[in-house]
Formats: sequence, C-alpha cells, structure tokens
Amino acid sequence: MKIAKHGGNIYEVAQKLGIQPTEILDFSANINPLGVPASFRKALIENISMIENYPDPNYEQLIDGMSKYHQISPSCITVGNGATEIIFSIISALKPKNALILAPTFAEYERALMKANCEVHSYRLKEELDFTVDEGFLKALDDSIDMVILCNPNNPTGQMIDSEMMELILDKCRELRINLIIDEAFNEFLDCPEERSMISHIESYKNLYIIRSLTKFFALPGLRIGYGISGNQDVLQKIASGKEPWTINSFAALAGEIVVEDHEYIDNSKNWINREREFLFKGLQNISQIKVYKPEANYIFLRVVDDSHISLQDKLLEKRILIRSCGNYENLDGTYYRVAIKDRDANEKLLQALREVFYEN
Repeated sequence: MKIAKHGGNIYEVAQKLGIQPTEILDFSANINPLGVPASFRKALIENISMIENYPDPNYEQLIDGMSKYHQISPSCITVGNGATEIIFSIISALKPKNALILAPTFAEYERALMKANCEVHSYRLKEELDFTVDEGFLKALDDSIDMVILCNPNNPTGQMIDSEMMELILDKCRELRINLIIDEAFNEFLDCPEERSMISHIESYKNLYIIRSLTKFFALPGLRIGYGISGNQDVLQKIASGKEPWTINSFAALAGEIVVEDHEYIDNSKNWINREREFLFKGLQNISQIKVYKPEANYIFLRVVDDSHISLQDKLLEKRILIRSCGNYENLDGTYYRVAIKDRDANEKLLQALREVFYEN
C-alpha cells in the first residue's frame, strides 16, 4: 500500500535545506494560524497531573462535549485519534466491495479502502467546471457501487458541493443502498457552517456517516482528535467493539471538552479567516501567471498558467516558504498547488515572494 504525502512536513524540508524548521514559513498545512485556544492552554496547565492516569476508555466527557456542540445524541458519536482513524474504522466496519471517490481528493480514503480490499473507482472532476461536482457524478452512481466518500469542502480544491446537489446524492445513495461518507473536516471554516453540514440528516439517512475533526480549526494537529457521526447504531456498535483501547490520550480528550466551549475563540477565528481569505484571494488574483479558484475554507487552490514550467514549490523554498504541491493527486499535475491562509504578515510575504518568482523567471 502506498504512503500518502501530506502537507506540513516541515521537518523533512528543513533537513534537506540544512535549516531549522522554525525558519520555514509553512503554507502547506491548513491549520488555524491563531494557534491553540488560550482556554485549553490554561486547562492543560491546571490538569497536568492527569498524565498519571489512564484515559476514560469510553471518553464519556469528550463525547458529551461533542453532542452538546452539535446538539445531537451522544449515542450518534464515535471518537478517534484524528479523522483518519475514523475513516479507517467506518470503512473497516462496513467492508465495502466497490467504492466511488472524487479525483482529486484526500488520499487517505483510497488507502483505507484498499486496506479493506475494496475496489476503488474515481470520478474525475473537470477543470473547466472548476473541479465542482456536477450531474455526471449522479449518473456514475449505480447498484455496482456500495460506498461513496465525499470531502466537503473538497481537499485540495476547496470546492463545496451545493446543497441541492448534496440532497440529490443523499437520496440516490439511499435508493441504491450505497453507504455515504461525508468528510466535513473543514466545515468550521465555512460561512454558515451549521447550515452547510449534513449532520441534521443522520436520523433520516441511516446510510450516512459524517467525519469531523478538531485538528484544523482549533489548531491541534499534534493531539489528533477526530470523530464520526451517524444514526446507524448497529454500525457504531461494530466500530466500538473493534476499536483498540485508549487511542485518544488524556490531553487530547481534555482539549475536545474545552475548545468547543470557547465561543470567543470560535467567533474570532471565523471573523479573522473571512478577512484574511478575502485579502489573500484578491492578492493572488492580481498575479497574472496563476489561476486562482475561489476558496470556501482556510486554503486556496491555484494553478500556474504561464509557459515557464517552473516548480513553484521549489522556487518558493529558495525563499524559505513551503506550499503544498498537488502533483501527486490523481487528476492533477505539477502545475497545481494549495496554500493555507495565514496571518496578514505571512500572507503579504507569500504574495511578494510569488511576484518575485514570476518576475525573476
């Protein structure tokens, strides 16, 4: 099984460049630049002694916090060591034979499906439609498919499936008895995130499984906290019975309880992301050598459209700026890149570096 490459590997890059990781301005990982909520920093210090005890194997307080956050029953939630564990757990429990995913999309879906000995089919999104999910995807759904995985907004393209199309997909999957997994890892960064989530549909669609993460929005990638939501109690019980004990450490469980109650941090983050997303998007639009796709979350997808055939990632690394090359995604090539949205100073440095790269070239 191939190993997927992800953003954020500043350690490998720093080693190759012979510098310290702190010298790299990292635009490759889509993490909230506001950093760890102060509420959790305080709670971590006050509860440092909890490291002396095993975590609650049932994570009741963590699950209770998630249930209040989404206003759903705790019985509809399973938690794990990051969203990736939840993806693998759901697929392992459902044991699909033929699955349909998007191309491009997050690489771990394919790895999890292959581990379950599932045949993976890809629906290739169209560049001329800005990589949005069109009606052709509905036509690709038939009774030979028993699982569909959608990332919404999609990674790396940042495109959302509109509500009307999602309703059509939900209904067709239920009609054909297709299990539908929707990865909403970047939902908190959206405008009106609750309205654009499919969580409200879990009771009506027992074939629906939603993936969520606290990693990105709450800037906790080192703690690994993910969870799944479904109204299918039989499958959730199967996941619970097959889980290894204590996959979430005590501090990660504590973070999950604390951060979702930090409404000041949540509001500040949303306001900040909206402002900086618009600033960086407009700045990128003013660079004629790239095509920029309108962002929905906290990252921006772009393509180099001039004829220089430069490696934009390599050129920016000379300036100690790391962006995510998307050449290893299916249905993309080395002209596509993804950049995270960071603070104003960092965003200005990226824009200036891009202008210099294309001027120098």
